[in-house]
Amino acid sequence: MGLRKLQRKFATFFLEKLPSPHFYTGRAKTIFLFFILGFFLLISRGLWLHLFSKSEMLSSIARQQYQSSIKVSPYRGTIYDRRYIPLAISVKTPSLAINPKLFDPSNEEERQLSKILGIKIEKIRNTENRKNYFAWLKRKIDAESFEKIQKLDIPGLYSLMEPARFYPQGTYAAHLLGLVGTDDSGLLGLERVYDKKLRGDSGESLRLRDAKGNQIFLNADSALPQTAGYNLVLTIDTVIQEIAEKALEKAVNDAKAKTGFAIVADPHTGSILAIANQPGFDPNNPSTMKMQNTNNSAITALFEPGSVMKSFVISSAIEQGLTSENEIHNCEKGRMQIDDHAFIHDDHPKELLTTSEVLVHSSNICTFKLAKRLGKKGLWNTLHNFGFGAEQALIEFPGASGGQLSKPDSWAPIRFANISFGQGILVTGLEVVAGYSVFANGGNLVKPHVIERIENEEGHILYTSELIDKKKILSPKTVTVLRRMLERVVNEGGGGLAKTLLWTTAGKTGTAEKVDPITHRYGPTMRIANFVGFAPVNDPHILVYIVIDEPQGNTYYGGRWAAPPFSEIVEKTLKYLNVAPDKTPVNVMRGASSTNF
Repeated sequence: MGLRKLQRKFATFFLEKLPSPHFYTGRAKTIFLFFILGFFLLISRGLWLHLFSKSEMLSSIARQQYQSSIKVSPYRGTIYDRRYIPLAISVKTPSLAINPKLFDPSNEEERQLSKILGIKIEKIRNTENRKNYFAWLKRKIDAESFEKIQKLDIPGLYSLMEPARFYPQGTYAAHLLGLVGTDDSGLLGLERVYDKKLRGDSGESLRLRDAKGNQIFLNADSALPQTAGYNLVLTIDTVIQEIAEKALEKAVNDAKAKTGFAIVADPHTGSILAIANQPGFDPNNPSTMKMQNTNNSAITALFEPGSVMKSFVISSAIEQGLTSENEIHNCEKGRMQIDDHAFIHDDHPKELLTTSEVLVHSSNICTFKLAKRLGKKGLWNTLHNFGFGAEQALIEFPGASGGQLSKPDSWAPIRFANISFGQGILVTGLEVVAGYSVFANGGNLVKPHVIERIENEEGHILYTSELIDKKKILSPKTVTVLRRMLERVVNEGGGGLAKTLLWTTAGKTGTAEKVDPITHRYGPTMRIANFVGFAPVNDPHILVYIVIDEPQGNTYYGGRWAAPPFSEIVEKTLKYLNVAPDKTPVNVMRGASSTNF
C-alpha cells in the first residue's frame, strides 16, 4: 500500500468522525484544521521512516542515545638521548573506577582502600554516592597497590589500564625533561613545550547509557590508545649528564650554596651534551617535589656574570687592532675614578700589566680602559655579536630567552665601566656557552640546541636539527691569542683548580656581586661564582660552564667553587669520549692560585 493511499484512508476515517462543519466557525475552525494537518504529517513521516526508509539515521541516533565512550590518555612518544637511551617512556599503569550503583564496600573495605590508595575515607564515600554509573576512584596507581586492591575483590570496582610517564634516569636531567600530569599532559620542561608532538591520539573505551542517560561502564579491556606520539631524540648524553650531575651536586653542597647549574656542550656544533641543576627533584615522585626546585636555572636564570665577560672585550680590541697581546697598560694601582662620585677597583692592585696579564689577573680597571677604546657603541656591538641581549631564545627550551643589555646611549660612565667587566648586564647560561664557543671552535658563533631530531612511531624522521648556521666573529689569529691567554688564566691566574691530570684546559673565572631582592642593592656577601672553559686547549672537544649561586663562607670566588667541578667534568668526560691526552702527569702542578677571581 502506497504512502498517499494510506494517507487518504486515514483522512477519510477521521473526517467521518468529525462533527458537522457548522460546528466550527472562525478562528476555532482554522486552529482545528492546522492541528489535523500537523498530526497527519507526523504520522506520515513516522510510517515512512519505519516502513520504507533504508537510512541508518535512526540507528545512529539510537547509538548516540545509548552509547558513549571514555577518553583514555594516549601513549606519549619516548624521549631518547643521543645514543637512544630512553630518558622518558610511557608504561601501562592501572587506574581504578567504580560503578556507584554496584559499589557498596563495608566499613573495613573502605578502611583498607583508604590505606592502600592513600585517600581519605570521606572521598571514597563521596565517590560511591554519585548518581551515575561511572566514576574514577584513583588514577595511575603502582603495581603493588593494584595487587592488594585486586585481592579485596569488591563488587563494582573496576581497573582500567592507562599510560603513565616514567623517567628511567630518575632525577638526572629532570629540569630539562620536565614532567606530565595525571591526564598525561606536559606540565614542565620539554614535556610541556613539545606536548602536542609527544601526545598520541586519544583511545576510547565503550560504555552504555541507561534510559535516563546515565553512563554504564562495561568493557575495560577495550580501552586501548590508538596512535602513539612522536619521539624526541636529544643531543644529551646520559653518561655525561650523570658526570655533570654528580660533580655539580658535590660543588653546591661543599659551598653550601643556594643553587647551581652546569652546562656541557660541543663548541663546534652547539649540541648540548648535559644540563644539570641543583637542587634537583624526582619526576617519578612529583608529590615530593618543591616547585622552586623545578626551575631550570641553566636556561631561564638571568644574572650578572662578572669577569667571564672580560674575554669578549679584550678579544674584540685585539681583533680590531686597538691593542696587542703584549701591550703594557697602566692599571692605576687598583683604583680609578670614573666621575665625581664613582670609582672602580681591582681586588689585587697592579700598576702595569700587559693585555694578556689584564685577563690573567682579571683587572677591572684595564679592561675598562680597553672598552673605552671600543667606545660605548663598539662595546655594545661586541657583546651583541657574541650573542648577548639578542632578545630571542637561543635554544628550543621552555622559558629560554635572551639576556638584557640596554642601549649604549643610556649608559652613564659608571654603567659603561661596570658592563665592561660583567656587572650591569644580565645574561643567561646559554649565552655564555655560545660566546665562549667562539674561542673554542675557531671564531664562529653557533646556536646551542638540544633537539637532534623528531621521529614518528615507525622511526621515520620528521625533523632534524638544521645545518649549523655559523657566524664568523673572530679571525683564527685572534682566537689563537685568546686561547693562549685563557690557558694562562688556568696555569698562572685564578683558575688553577680547573687543571686536569691529562688534558690542557683554558677558561675564565668570574665572581659577580648579586642584588639583594629585599634591599634592591648589591648584597655585601651575595656572590655568583662561575667558571667557563674548554679542553683540550688546541683541539677543544667540550666546553663546560659552571655557576654556583651564593656560596657561603669566607671565600666566594669562581676559582674556588666553580673551577673544581669544571675540572672533574672535563677529566671524566674526555676519558669517556676517549680523547687522547695532550699532556703527561709530570707536567701537572695541582693547587695553583685558586682564589681572588
